[in-house]
Amino acid sequence: MRPPQRRLASDRHGSVAILVALGATFLMGAGAVGVDLGLVVYAKRRAQGAVDIAAMLAAADTGRADALARRSLADNGYGSTATVTVAPGSYAGNAKVAPASRFQAGTTPTNAVRVGLRTDVPVHFARLVGLPRSVPVQVTGTAANARFAAFSIGSGTAALDAGIANAVLGAMLGTRISLSVMDYNALLTTRIDTFGVLDALAPSLGLQAATYADIVAANASVGQITAALRVTAQGTPGAGAAAAAVGNLLSALPNAGAMIPVARIADLGDASALSPPRGTAGPQVGLMDLVSGIAAMANGQNQVSIDLGATVPGLLGTRLTLAVGERRQSSSFVQPGTANATISTAQTRLLIETTLTAPLGLGTVSLPIYAEVARASATLRSVACPWTAASMRQVTLDAQPGLLTLAIANVPRSSIAVGAASPDLGRGAPLITLPLLTVQGTARATVASPWAQTLTFSDDDIARHVVRGVSTTGMARSLTGSLIQGMSLSIDGLLPPPLLGPLLSATLSGVAPALDLVLDTTLRTLGIRVGYADVTVDGTLCNQAVLVQ
Repeated sequence: MRPPQRRLASDRHGSVAILVALGATFLMGAGAVGVDLGLVVYAKRRAQGAVDIAAMLAAADTGRADALARRSLADNGYGSTATVTVAPGSYAGNAKVAPASRFQAGTTPTNAVRVGLRTDVPVHFARLVGLPRSVPVQVTGTAANARFAAFSIGSGTAALDAGIANAVLGAMLGTRISLSVMDYNALLTTRIDTFGVLDALAPSLGLQAATYADIVAANASVGQITAALRVTAQGTPGAGAAAAAVGNLLSALPNAGAMIPVARIADLGDASALSPPRGTAGPQVGLMDLVSGIAAMANGQNQVSIDLGATVPGLLGTRLTLAVGERRQSSSFVQPGTANATISTAQTRLLIETTLTAPLGLGTVSLPIYAEVARASATLRSVACPWTAASMRQVTLDAQPGLLTLAIANVPRSSIAVGAASPDLGRGAPLITLPLLTVQGTARATVASPWAQTLTFSDDDIARHVVRGVSTTGMARSLTGSLIQGMSLSIDGLLPPPLLGPLLSATLSGVAPALDLVLDTTLRTLGIRVGYADVTVDGTLCNQAVLVQ
């Protein structure tokens, strides 16, 4: 007989049961691990949802971000057992920036919050096969708020002298314009939706189905943009007269005109990060500001020469030589602290050369007045949105008028160019030149505001587009009148200075109102008010906080 050991080794009875038992053990172990893995995945999804809610609540009020986020997580079951981090910072939705780099913790403007959560999920079966008793779960959520304001800095709504305004706009557009005073009043008192202008412009650019970002990245002709202004005005309640005025302007254009970047007329501003859909309501901007902006962009920084002839009462003749720097008067929707949060008017140089009748029958007096206006600026400081029924909108801005230099001097026309060296204002201007008599005059005045002034716009101010302004120090009621009164005269000839000087000063002072009219209307047509910064809030965009990462 064989030994028992050898018989056992060769016995095959019951082998299937053994294999089934071993296989069942592995299958049950894998099933147990699968159950635990499902629990972990579910726990992570639940934690992600809680973190996203906490991030949106915190981003809605970044000043209380930490408290709001922790309370929200505690309400959802993540209390003392979880590790929570709350990091306010800034989010820039720039497509050129990698998504992972768009949020920067601890930077300004504080418009976003990133919430992190780390917790342990207990497992039940996996520990039976030697795995840890719990699995760590870590999730983050980032949300950004949408508090935007749009504002403009410009010339206010005072009436314009139609003759001077027509001459200035016509010269910059290369055509003759004959708008009436009523036309200009309609343009000055009408506001249109800038996003509506983009919608109206899209068909002529072949971009009917394009996004706003595609439209603002395109170039359009003066004629195309003007036609879009008319279409938008036609769809604006109560803007029939303004639409007719833009139509008259459009019919005066000899051709399509120069190509202009659309973004320089109507931009998305910081709201481009939200990719607003077509049909979104945009900022309500003054129609006259858009018209003058088109003219300035069409002309570039070229010198403009305008002969007004004898159209200004009290003056025998007037010639304007003008140079306007690139300007940006409206902000579109922007957020405080961003690069787009500051806008400015144009740097402008203007030479007014007039002639008038001299006293004592001495022929004519030639009077040159040089004006140089530095940029006035406005900066968005804060936007308060109505998160509850009881709260109201409020926008705060800092505004500063531009430095104004006014002079009577011998200034050559060639020096009227933005960016060129400032002309010598110490050279006497030849007022009267006769064989036996020469009179020269010099004067200079500067008005400036040494600091910015804060302006606050209430919900009612925003709804009614109230214009608020700040003024420079040293402003006189008549700028040119004050300049003439302080003029130094140099008289060389037969007539004694004590006799001619007072007569000449009285004659020049008499035409000061006419000179103020020329100066003020010319600059207002370009969106600049001498010595003032007129600011209007064009609208706000107050969306709930949204997840961005």
